[in-house]
Amino acid sequence: MRGQSSAEMLILVGAILVAVASLLYSGAGNNETAVVMSAVRAGAENEIAALDIEYGCAIDIEQLDFDSGIITVHVTVRGGPPPDNQAISDNIRMGALKHVYNAIVGFLPETAEPVKTSYYTYDVVVEVTRVSK
Repeated sequence: MRGQSSAEMLILVGAILVAVASLLYSGAGNNETAVVMSAVRAGAENEIAALDIEYGCAIDIEQLDFDSGIITVHVTVRGGPPPDNQAISDNIRMGALKHVYNAIVGFLPETAEPVKTSYYTYDVVVEVTRVSK
């Protein structure tokens, strides 16, 4: 009877370990995505503040979207003589990618480029909408 009890216990412990390992793996991916989204917002807000100060315009983040590693930042621009849409988009993208790299690796890089992890290759796309009266 003892041998049978041990086999049942080993099967039960093995099933529990498999369940915990699979939940841990999927949970780590969700946590990484949340950290990256937070880093994108922080990097975008830093660049937006710099653009606001330099050009006297108001730029607001309207929405962040995530799709298979591509983060889309939707911003609106109001007032002031802001630079063209491409300059706004490039500045926000670079700032966001640097902060994503910092969140994943631990330091700010000199240049910004897409960040590859075991789950995704993170990249940022910025969509600019101009609002005028």
